[in-house]
Amino acid sequence: MDKKEYLKNYRKYHYYKTRKIVTFPLLNNDYEVLKKQADKSEITVNKLSKEIVLSYIENNSINILTTEQKKYIQEYMRISRGIANNINQIAHNSNLGEYVDINILINSLKKYEDEFKNFILKNI
Repeated sequence: MDKKEYLKNYRKYHYYKTRKIVTFPLLNNDYEVLKKQADKSEITVNKLSKEIVLSYIENNSINILTTEQKKYIQEYMRISRGIANNINQIAHNSNLGEYVDINILINSLKKYEDEFKNFILKNI
């Protein structure tokens, strides 16, 4: 069997036999609301609709983040990694018996604290 025929058979069986396509009409206003939400999340309307239906079936909340939420999480993680990296470097040097300047430690932690405060304030 050649590759082309294999793919044809694969699609025929694995895709069409294991999946069903669901379509349903929406009022224009409802569709526009759905489209705006999909655009905010940078996904297609079909993908958002599928996520909504599956979350309802599984009795879960929808796990789709907007672009703003993704940026918020990325910024939070960047700041958190900076703090964790700094603490790891201090612990490593302390374990080696090297002198750790307490002023550098305090100033560094103060810098991250200020960065977190600014981050939180601009996102409230």
